Amino acid sequence: MADETVQPSEDGSPGWRERLHLEEMSGFAFAFKARVIALGAVVVWVVLSASLGRLPFLLGAAALFFVVGWIAYRSRTSPYMLAIQAVCALADVAIIVLASHMPDGDWNEWALQTWLRRSAFLYLVAYVASSALTFSVKVVLLSGIAATLGLIASFAWVLYVATYVDSFKGFVSDGPYDLLRQLMQIQNVEPWVFMMNQVVLLAITTCLIAGAIWRARRHVERAVQAEFQRANLGRFFSPAVANRLAEDVQSLDGGRAQTAAVLFVDIIGSTRRMEAFTPEQVIEAVRAFHQRIVPVVFRHNGSIDKFLGDGVMAVFGAPEKAPYDARDALLCAVEVLDTIDRWNSTRIQRGYVATTVALGLHYGPVIQGNVGIADRLEFTTLGDTVNVANRLEAMTRQHDAGILMSKEAMDAAERSSPLPVRIRARCRDLGVLPITGHEAPLHVIAIDRETRP
Repeated sequence: MADETVQPSEDGSPGWRERLHLEEMSGFAFAFKARVIALGAVVVWVVLSASLGRLPFLLGAAALFFVVGWIAYRSRTSPYMLAIQAVCALADVAIIVLASHMPDGDWNEWALQTWLRRSAFLYLVAYVASSALTFSVKVVLLSGIAATLGLIASFAWVLYVATYVDSFKGFVSDGPYDLLRQLMQIQNVEPWVFMMNQVVLLAITTCLIAGAIWRARRHVERAVQAEFQRANLGRFFSPAVANRLAEDVQSLDGGRAQTAAVLFVDIIGSTRRMEAFTPEQVIEAVRAFHQRIVPVVFRHNGSIDKFLGDGVMAVFGAPEKAPYDARDALLCAVEVLDTIDRWNSTRIQRGYVATTVALGLHYGPVIQGNVGIADRLEFTTLGDTVNVANRLEAMTRQHDAGILMSKEAMDAAERSSPLPVRIRARCRDLGVLPITGHEAPLHVIAIDRETRP
């Protein structure tokens, strides 16, 4: 909790732990605002009810209470936050105890009166309750410990001042505890029992509030984590698939082996062309490119495995496998190619630099699962099928093709139903070609653009 600035995940959004941290920071801000409002109400009551002799002291105590609260609020981002909170809690309790015992006449007799009225105890209970607004179990416990110490100090103070009271309300005693016993006989309770009742009640109240905050934090933690997981899944899967997976996100944690279609999409020569652009223009162009690709992938039941700079790796058959995965991938590849080519024509007419894409598609066994750390998990696809699809995308340049796909992908696509004639007409059989990094040559099919750029 050393820094209020959260560390974003790879997509720029905060992880669920950072989101929870922001909720804690919001709790400290809310607690401080509530403290100021409550303190304002107390000041109004003090002005209306306190004697002129006590008024300066009480207003000074209120001002000091505000300053301590401000220090506690400012410490929320400090690496020594808990230590500062502990010191501030002790200072708060000292102010409450002193203010409640501040005399309106004889100091010693006033201390006895306020103790019998339980003024300090009631204010301390309210103080512990108000600490719950910070949404921090540790701060509640610190406040409870400080309040308990303050209550014990109050009792010790009363015993001390009782030694200077020869008679009080008609009671005469030789010792302070005997005087307290006589005062408490009306309630038929020993002074130490009276005090312990308050200590125990304050401790129970503290524990109950801390437990309630712990349960609330757990609920918020689960809600924030679920929201983060759903949003994270939404980056990679279509909305319908993301909603299903969010209900059972643990199913993604274990690795799984299955067959899937892997599609790589990349802008040809983008690195060289973008050197002349400003950073803002580069990011704007890449986002515009992705905004045209991602909906097409989702529309064909695919998922975005990752964004590769200005390129995209899409997977069909992850995490839910279907008989038409390869067909969806092929139809998606053709639609992406044609969509970007049409967009490219519009850009050329407007005087922009031409944008040409290349796509590689392969179908085969893959390994899928979540990788990363607890709050930065990402579903990914690994295996030789991924490498081959990437190599095919790179080979499109030398074969002057928009799409290169393996014969396995073509055959798998046609197992569900024949390809449309218009797509078949654009296919070229390139025969068996060597694939860099792949042991055996591969039968490769090219799909040409509708209109050559």
